Amino acid sequence: VRRDDHGTRARDHGAAVKGRPRGVRLAPRARLGDDAGNAQVEFLLVAVVFIIPLVYLVVFLSQVQAAAFATEGAARDVLRAYTIADDDADAASRAAAAVKVALEDHGLSVDRAAVEVDCAEPCVTPGQEVSVRVRVRVSLPGVSSIGLDSMSVPVEASHRGVVDRLRATP
Repeated sequence: VRRDDHGTRARDHGAAVKGRPRGVRLAPRARLGDDAGNAQVEFLLVAVVFIIPLVYLVVFLSQVQAAAFATEGAARDVLRAYTIADDDADAASRAAAAVKVALEDHGLSVDRAAVEVDCAEPCVTPGQEVSVRVRVRVSLPGVSSIGLDSMSVPVEASHRGVVDRLRATP
């Protein structure tokens, strides 16, 4: 390094610097290590650690949302079946069909559902209040195959209505 009269470094303004500075040695390629192929390994690690659990969570939340839509529709349709039926037997058969259609439309099994209808007998009496509650248990995806059916999330919907007061008594 060249120094001027005051002891500071002098710059060579006109000369172009090419190559590496003097005294700097480059390490051989073998000492630095080879990075070829590390990106694929890192991507696979990230996929396993982050992406797979994220996909599992999205699938599970989709199933819970489908169950919420299904129970809401089933409760509404059961109430409607009871408020427009001619007698309690007809109302019960219509309600069972409504629950089956609502749950199967969303890919849920009817045997995982519980339907409660609360009213004074007979339910189809004009002015009678009818309350309906539909409950479904949504299992975590994949755990039922290993025998962990108790790991589930309950989803519930309820509706309340009154049988029309001006309808003819059966």
